[in-house]
Amino acid sequence: MWRKGILTKNKITNDFKYWLALSRLKGIERVSLKDLLKEFGSPRGVFTSSQKKLSAFSDAVKSAVRGFDEWDWVEREIGLVEGKGARLITFDSDEYPLLLREAPDPPSVLYAKGLKFDNERPCVSVVGTRHPTPYGIKLSGAIAGGIALAGVIVASGMAMGCDAAAHTGALDAGGFTVAVLGTGVDVIYPRECRRIYEEVSVKGLVLSEFPMSTPPQPYNFPKRNRIISGLSLGVVVVEAPLRSGALMTARLALEAGRDVLAVPGPAMSHKSAGTNRLIKEGAPLVESAKDVLDALAIECRLNEAEDQAVHEPEAIEQRLVWGALGTETLHIDGIMDKTGLKPARVCAVLLDMELKGIIEQRPGKFFARRVS
Repeated sequence: MWRKGILTKNKITNDFKYWLALSRLKGIERVSLKDLLKEFGSPRGVFTSSQKKLSAFSDAVKSAVRGFDEWDWVEREIGLVEGKGARLITFDSDEYPLLLREAPDPPSVLYAKGLKFDNERPCVSVVGTRHPTPYGIKLSGAIAGGIALAGVIVASGMAMGCDAAAHTGALDAGGFTVAVLGTGVDVIYPRECRRIYEEVSVKGLVLSEFPMSTPPQPYNFPKRNRIISGLSLGVVVVEAPLRSGALMTARLALEAGRDVLAVPGPAMSHKSAGTNRLIKEGAPLVESAKDVLDALAIECRLNEAEDQAVHEPEAIEQRLVWGALGTETLHIDGIMDKTGLKPARVCAVLLDMELKGIIEQRPGKFFARRVS
């Protein structure tokens, strides 16, 4: 059995020190973390094993362990984690995302700020270009908001553009979102996303595999992208040129055995050239949150407060509308924005719900839940 690190009263046990040390070993990139843990039982076991046992397993691991001289760095890093209100999630922790643990190259340690990752809920990534059109912004927010209303965790990379819109859409829907950074978990990049970062770190979860205070570097972001895809049941690419980080995330998702879905765009738009190619190559075409839920076979679920409502609609589209309304009175356009449903479908669903007495229409095409 792997030993589980324990974080109690902001004190990090020695097991955490060994996990951090393991994450810093050099020259063992071709050695599987899972093989290491299977052989030695724990990171502590790696560092306390005999030279003979290390040699029998791998000369590269033996050399890395013998040459490791960063224990002072480990102590300083632990101080930074505690001092900046972050925490460590080790590979053996109950909080470590289960799907990421099954990915080809999972990190041994994740740095985190925010709430606990819920392994009982499905997670879907919504990604796209940093320079989207208004169409890309709207679809990113609508799809993320709609699947968040259905109880799905929304993951993205907190970049400007589609990523930021996805996080915002999930937060506006009252859902849970995970921002995976290409920097230290205490570094806000880009600065324009400060508000999103601050809100996600309270209402959702900020994750990174990079040490505290790591600045943005180009080579960090491909590693960040593999975590975004690894966390997720599927990756929705909203708008992306042929050369983009979003398409890299899609490729990594396919390598990890995850589904890739794509939103179609105008044939003449280079910003949709990547998503249109994904569809040509077989990616399911999605235009709404419902399409995503259907393609990934995710059952729509409401939050606890909504489950206690007197009238609980059964159909997925009705549940999306029900969740979008919450305690608000919304215009039909607002309902479309929150659910990602097309105008014709929204009108049909609203009419059906009104006839069943689930909702009521108010002057000016506004709708609200009917509470008996």
